[in-house]
Amino acid sequence: MADNARAPLADVLARLRTCEWIDLTHAFGPGIPHYFAFPDEERETLFHFDEGVGSAGTGFLAHRYSHIGQWGTHVDPPAHFARGGRFLDEIPVTDMMLPLVVVDVREQVAADVDHAVTTADIEAHEQQHGRIPEGAFVALLTGWSERWPDNDAMANRDADGTAHYPGWGVGALTFLVEQRGVIAVGHDTTDTDPGTVVAGGSAPAETYILSADKWQIELLTGLDRVPPTGALVVAAWPKPREGSGFPARVFALVDRD
Repeated sequence: MADNARAPLADVLARLRTCEWIDLTHAFGPGIPHYFAFPDEERETLFHFDEGVGSAGTGFLAHRYSHIGQWGTHVDPPAHFARGGRFLDEIPVTDMMLPLVVVDVREQVAADVDHAVTTADIEAHEQQHGRIPEGAFVALLTGWSERWPDNDAMANRDADGTAHYPGWGVGALTFLVEQRGVIAVGHDTTDTDPGTVVAGGSAPAETYILSADKWQIELLTGLDRVPPTGALVVAAWPKPREGSGFPARVFALVDRD
């Protein structure tokens, strides 16, 4: 299309407004499920409307939030696991709206709660829904977000204290990076790797994807409302200098028809 024939940006927004906007983000607060080694959030009210300075109070509300970067639905940049990797402020805004592909492995997880997604799972998705486009965000739908915000249900520990939940396999992520050229991945679980792998003290899938200079979103929700292909994802977060992770706001744009 010639430059002088481009639709005005207002028309583009009007087109997007005809879509369904699906929030893929959990609200966070103290006590939410999180990686077992991380501290809980602390929240303090520093100013309240009717309290504080003068007889009329401050007239406004302000909180102080204290939490680790990897809190709630959050973004992990390469620097989270890769020494010398890109920080949050180095990820361009042009990477924050991407084609969204949702790989549904709920059936596999129902058969094996420790399921690590394989290349065969990705290929089966493509056989049914078409090739994953280059530059996509690929999200893993395991059904685990239905357990939120129950810490015990999310961790799913056995009698020995070992967590059991699904995750990515290194082979599947290698395929997505090297054969499909994805920009980012996401999942509805606490970790990239399955719980038994994390419990063993390693994280090969997370190490791989971040070392490959890709970023990821953890603890997504609402993926069951998004079609396998054809949607867009918008993922945004604050811009801390040399940030290694931060809560993110993520949503999908889906054609209503």
